[in-house]
Amino acid sequence: MDYNGLNAKIKAMRRNLLTRRDFEILCNLPSVIEIAEKLREYPAYRHALAQTEGMELHRGVVEQKLMISLADDFMRIYGFISDFKMRKYLNAYFESFEIGIIKILLCMVYDERDISTSIDDLTDIIASELKINVSKLRDSKTVADFIQSLKGAGFYSMLADSYTPERSLFEIETQLDLYYYMNIWRQQSLWLDKGNRRIMESIKGAEVDLRNMMWVYRLKKYYKVNDSRIYAYLIPVSRLLTRTHLMKMVECRTLTDLSSEIKSSPYGGLFSDMEHMEASFNRHMSYVYRKAAAMHPQSIALTVGYLFFKELEINNIISLLEGVRYKLNPNDVMSYLNLSNELEVK
Repeated sequence: MDYNGLNAKIKAMRRNLLTRRDFEILCNLPSVIEIAEKLREYPAYRHALAQTEGMELHRGVVEQKLMISLADDFMRIYGFISDFKMRKYLNAYFESFEIGIIKILLCMVYDERDISTSIDDLTDIIASELKINVSKLRDSKTVADFIQSLKGAGFYSMLADSYTPERSLFEIETQLDLYYYMNIWRQQSLWLDKGNRRIMESIKGAEVDLRNMMWVYRLKKYYKVNDSRIYAYLIPVSRLLTRTHLMKMVECRTLTDLSSEIKSSPYGGLFSDMEHMEASFNRHMSYVYRKAAAMHPQSIALTVGYLFFKELEINNIISLLEGVRYKLNPNDVMSYLNLSNELEVK
């Protein structure tokens, strides 16, 4: 496959990513409505937010509309690629987006909020790709009903077989992520050539290592999950983190011991602050994606890197909306975002 045309398109799309200055402007706006109005001025969000003008918006609606921007970008990239195998792999790679929509809706069920009014733009994507009955999903009033409405999706059995009313939202979300990582690892072997498979195993391997450590820490600290259940959530692949090292983490009796074990791992230098592991994850994965794109220009690396940075940008906007909603100081809001020089487009 010739990557010159695809890379040129990706580089053009990268110019529409928001800069640190853009985020500073957004942080200083007084309301969700004014943030949405400002976002409509940016090419990347014009289409997704076009129909919100004049609407009385709340954060949840804007959040769902932002997901459309990521889907739009994916479809532009997807339509540019004619290689059948590459398309099959990108479908699997982008399944994290569809799972992200499921998580949004699942959060609404847990919070007992109405999910029937503001997701029309997302339902076609879920129905066509995940093969589920969207009308049943939207009508679900309990978590058990919601999971039953996912019948037909690849992750349905995993959720249905293990569900109990005591399961936390985080545990269900972790199961969805576990399914995604196991599936993407299989799809790499099926559809990618040797060079691209090696690149993606390096990228996703690092991502899996970090996710496993973060899950162990959170499941122990916030959910008091026992060791046997933690093992069930761990992704059974790795890059630098050995199974032995991961087992030691799971079997730590105290959080102090666990923190020491994490810091002694090959990634220990990343987690100097255990309370901000997600920020550390994003900084390291930003480095991993940028390094892969620089070292392998004739590969899939630039394409998947763009999707990573776009999704990260949307997550930053969602965090910003939450901060503005609660009237936080703009400087404080900026400090919560996963922004650094590595994320900016020059």
